[in-house]
Amino acid sequence: AKTDLPPASAEDEARLVMEGIKQTVESAGMSMDDMVSMQIFCTDLKLYDTFNAVYKTYFHGDYPARAFIGTDKLLRNGRYEVLGIAVKRSQ
Repeated sequence: AKTDLPPASAEDEARLVMEGIKQTVESAGMSMDDMVSMQIFCTDLKLYDTFNAVYKTYFHGDYPARAFIGTDKLLRNGRYEVLGIAVKRSQ
């Protein structure tokens, strides 16, 4: 059954969030390597390494500029919220 609660594992939630970003970017005709900036909001800064391990698997070239920002609460009791900017590169 679908639930609005985040996955129990912080790693699974990081993967879910990054998959959502990837699907959005790809639906616009771009790839994750077109990301130029990302802001990750997280309710527990101790999860930086957990998120980063997942995050790094989504890029093949240089990583986009990034901020990892601590926050008090997120919607639906999530651990992460990601805001990103992609720019389609000329071919």
